[in-house]
Amino acid sequence: MAILSLLLLAPWLALATNEVGKKFLEENAKRPGVITLPSGLQYKVLREGHGDKSPLVGTPCECHYAGTTPSLTPDAIEKEESEWAEFDSSYKRGSPTTFAPNQVIKGWTEAMQLMVEGDKWQMYIPSEMGYGDSGSGAKIKGGDVLIFNMEIIKIKGESKAADKCNVETLTGCSDKAKAYVEKQKAASVDKRKAELKRLEGMQGNDMKEDNKNWLMSRIKLLQKLTAKALAREIWKMFKGPICLESPSDPN
Repeated sequence: MAILSLLLLAPWLALATNEVGKKFLEENAKRPGVITLPSGLQYKVLREGHGDKSPLVGTPCECHYAGTTPSLTPDAIEKEESEWAEFDSSYKRGSPTTFAPNQVIKGWTEAMQLMVEGDKWQMYIPSEMGYGDSGSGAKIKGGDVLIFNMEIIKIKGESKAADKCNVETLTGCSDKAKAYVEKQKAASVDKRKAELKRLEGMQGNDMKEDNKNWLMSRIKLLQKLTAKALAREIWKMFKGPICLESPSDPN
């Protein structure tokens, strides 16, 4: 449990990813099924859950997880978590752990609010969203990228409707979301970036719950559009096929 207690403190550390980590993330972004979010967080859906709700930032969730780094387990993405040289594992402890998104590292804070019950993701977390330049203990060095397999077993409190809107096909999108996505697709990349910056600046403002939910929905839709655009740029750069999303990814 020592690592988990440090996870609760880690959001205050936010310094640069080391060279090993940067190279790992650059190569990992080209892998099929890997999604890169605007924050730099990368993830791959290992198992799609059947829940239709996502936790709020302060909602406790019962989770299983295992964590390693590219240095501890260079071939982690090719192995089961039971084969990792991990720095922590609730699986090996034999008991899940409960925590809220706002109690852990920034990478988890972002990812957990996108997940539903039953989801199992593999996350690739830049140091800036993890333990920063200080590292943690003997196994996590300064600037290390973190690799986690993490699943949400149960959401134990308030939740919100999960964002199932696919910005490419528009499946799973409400009429309101469809109209917004189509409008943003017609806009230039610079205009979309400006809109995202504007909306992100509104977070924390006093507003009605419905308006707050729509604000967050628009931010997520723009983040998805940005991630898709980045994937296309990578494809052009390397002139090879790239999977924009996992077949099981609800987007």
